[in-house]
Amino acid sequence: MSTKFAAREMATQQIADLDEQLLRRKLRTTESPCDTKARVGQRELKAVCSNDYLGLANHPGLVSALAEGAKLYGVGSGASHLISGHSIAHDLLEKN
Repeated sequence: MSTKFAAREMATQQIADLDEQLLRRKLRTTESPCDTKARVGQRELKAVCSNDYLGLANHPGLVSALAEGAKLYGVGSGASHLISGHSIAHDLLEKN
């Protein structure tokens, strides 16, 4: 038996053990925007693991401002200001 085959068989057995113990992790698809609550299937859950602790990720004013900024400046992150330049958006933000 080759080493690759033995490793695959061992991994398969470990996954089966996790399934048997109901310990295998499953991805759950959220059906709601980033917020302090998450909708998964028919359940609405409190999102305690999000970094949106202020509840602003889906704020209408911020969403609108982000959309306007994307239209003006695009959505790429670019690079460091010293490499790709200090944009007018950065300049305006720092001055206000």
